[in-house]
Amino acid sequence: MANVLKMVILWLLTFILFSLVDAVWHLLIFGQAYKEDFKPLAMVQGEKIVFRKIWGFLAQLFLVSSLIILVLMKNPASLKDSVIVGFLVGVLAITVYGFTNYSLMKDWSLRLTLLEAFWGPLLGSWGGLVVSFLYRWLFR
Repeated sequence: MANVLKMVILWLLTFILFSLVDAVWHLLIFGQAYKEDFKPLAMVQGEKIVFRKIWGFLAQLFLVSSLIILVLMKNPASLKDSVIVGFLVGVLAITVYGFTNYSLMKDWSLRLTLLEAFWGPLLGSWGGLVVSFLYRWLFR
């Protein structure tokens, strides 16, 4: 299998596994908290929060792509290094987002801030682990 095809498979599988875990967190585990706290901030039609799918996809695309690039910079990173890099990506992308929103937005809640502060490093670590395992499976 050509290396380019392997990288495409790595990216697709990482995107799917990363996004599924993120969706479970936001929709099932803490869905009610996010719904309650986002509603005053969100675009709403009727009682439903409007989600701009293309922009949400682009956010995931940039996050997953950055995660993969940073984890694989050591080509291949150790499992421990992959998780640490993923942890830091999560802090920079998600935790900082939560803190920034809390510092700037009057209706951004402390609960959302704490959820994002916890979720960022956890999701990033999961992503680093996924990238590391998939890379080893595909390229060894």
